[in-house]
Amino acid sequence: MIAAAGSNGCGTFHRSANGAGAPWTGAKALDPNVLTGEAGTILAEIPTRAVAPATERARPAASRGRLLSPPSTASGVAAVGRAMTVLGAFRPGDTSLPLRVLAARTGLYKSTILRLLASLERHCCVRRNPDGSWSPGAMLLHWGSLYARGLGLEGLVPPVLDSLTEATGQGATFWVKLDDERRICLYRAAPPRTLRVAVQAGDMMPLGSAATGRVFAIWDPAFGEAAEPVPEVAPGGFPVIATQGNRDLDAAAISAPVFQAGRVLRGALTLSGSSERLWPEVERVKPLVAEAAAGLTRALGG
Repeated sequence: MIAAAGSNGCGTFHRSANGAGAPWTGAKALDPNVLTGEAGTILAEIPTRAVAPATERARPAASRGRLLSPPSTASGVAAVGRAMTVLGAFRPGDTSLPLRVLAARTGLYKSTILRLLASLERHCCVRRNPDGSWSPGAMLLHWGSLYARGLGLEGLVPPVLDSLTEATGQGATFWVKLDDERRICLYRAAPPRTLRVAVQAGDMMPLGSAATGRVFAIWDPAFGEAAEPVPEVAPGGFPVIATQGNRDLDAAAISAPVFQAGRVLRGALTLSGSSERLWPEVERVKPLVAEAAAGLTRALGG
């Protein structure tokens, strides 16, 4: 047998004449039984690599060339979950977070967070700032854009929200269900004059018991929960939910379901504002919300 030694970046190896190679560390590849004297005595004391059983050594060449799956993917799944936990530590209004805040919000060790941040940074999911703090990365915006465009609502919903806001002077939003506990604002049209922006596109909230949350509770209840009763609707009418002071004591909301084909709920169209301004107008505004939701439902084939 002709043997050659070298390095592949992960340790030293020897190669036989037939091209097969195996990791080794120096003298471990030698057989002390063929040596005599002092050299044989020294090498006999060095543990050698275990020799594979004959049945393993005789397996077909094709099987030796296959890539073997790792014994378990549990650690990889856990790492992904921890990375999502780190990203989830960022909240509306956070422009950057230091490591100590990330550790406090996630409950993870700082050393673990730093390893995860390094991986996330390589994929542009986070950005390290000059002061050592961390901010969300540009890749999140790209993924959010892919999600929004994938829904196929971009050319339908925003013009309807703009028209509704112009007709009522109140802010209009379109919500989709994130999971059985949360909803996310997909689009928002701001009123012409507003002192503060309460909700922006991309904001996430609990489903809650206000008008928007009730739309989901009635037409898309959480798994294992019974749906709320459907409100009575006049013949030819469209269902609308109006609430006051449920999420915010000074706020009121009017929401209607938007359906796609098969009468599947696609989202909730909501008009919201201060109780002082919106609630006295609720009976006048409810038909406008119903008409807008009905128009979107027709456009979606619902």
